[in-house]
Amino acid sequence: MEKRDLYIQKIKAQLEQYSAKIAGMHGKATEVNVDMKLEYLKQVEMLEGKRDGLKKKYEQLSKASESSWKDMKEGTENAWNELKDSVAKATNHFK
Repeated sequence: MEKRDLYIQKIKAQLEQYSAKIAGMHGKATEVNVDMKLEYLKQVEMLEGKRDGLKKKYEQLSKASESSWKDMKEGTENAWNELKDSVAKATNHFK
């Protein structure tokens, strides 16, 4: 399998993993005390937006031509790193 295909599969797996994590966080909103609930839901909404942005990058990358995918890869990696860091910060903040 080509390097490109492996990379696209990796991003897809990571998207699925973080989508599940965000869904779990959304479900925990009912467990958060009332004072924190609004802030918690805002954080989850922000994470969902970042995840959706990464999904768009993933879709573009998977449809990109062989010559343009390398250029698009950098933008996808930036979106991935931003989502990963944001999820980690939100997780630590609401422990």
